[in-house]
Amino acid sequence: MTSERKPVTADELLAMGKDGSRYELTRGTLVSKDQTGDALMTAEELLRLPRGQGRRFELIRGVLVEKMPTGDPHADTTSLTAYFLTHYTFETGNGETRTGEPGFRLEIEPDTVRAPDIAWISSGRIPEGTQGYPELAPDLAVEVESPSNSNPEMGEKASMWLAYGCRQVWILNPENTTVIVRRPHSDPDVLSEDDLLDGGDLLPGFSVEVWRLFRRKR
Repeated sequence: MTSERKPVTADELLAMGKDGSRYELTRGTLVSKDQTGDALMTAEELLRLPRGQGRRFELIRGVLVEKMPTGDPHADTTSLTAYFLTHYTFETGNGETRTGEPGFRLEIEPDTVRAPDIAWISSGRIPEGTQGYPELAPDLAVEVESPSNSNPEMGEKASMWLAYGCRQVWILNPENTTVIVRRPHSDPDVLSEDDLLDGGDLLPGFSVEVWRLFRRKR
């Protein structure tokens, strides 16, 4: 189950200063006021929003979108998958792994910042010293399905990442222990827990039994 989100209070909105003037509260939820003609939010303003209390955000063409915090088994599956990708990165020196819902700036004016559960980026694509959200799509985006997600919704997420330039998208479903691998201009590959997930040409040498992404032992 997902954990309950703590509502935003009027005092918290006030503490945001001038950035808070772009939003209003609707039953404890922070809502962009772009519909009233105010300026849309930028990636820089998103980066300055206060964190904590389980609140997470994305930016879609200037409109702030709040995301619900996750619980298990989503969080555990994310942790296990990140471990295998990070281990691969350190062992091979190939690429960079990002966890904790890393943000990527995909469009500018109006800005779009989206955040997969895990991302893998080829070596050298993120310039050294980059601050804030890299202006690119990751080579690999990993999305873990939650009880609140529908299959069409996860399919739309995968299509979105591919449209922005991702080379692979992995959709992990903890409920039925499957992985759907999406690539541009290809039919999806559906892997069960007895199958082997490999990185193909994108992550040469990477492979893991699918069940290991969902639990520590059988």
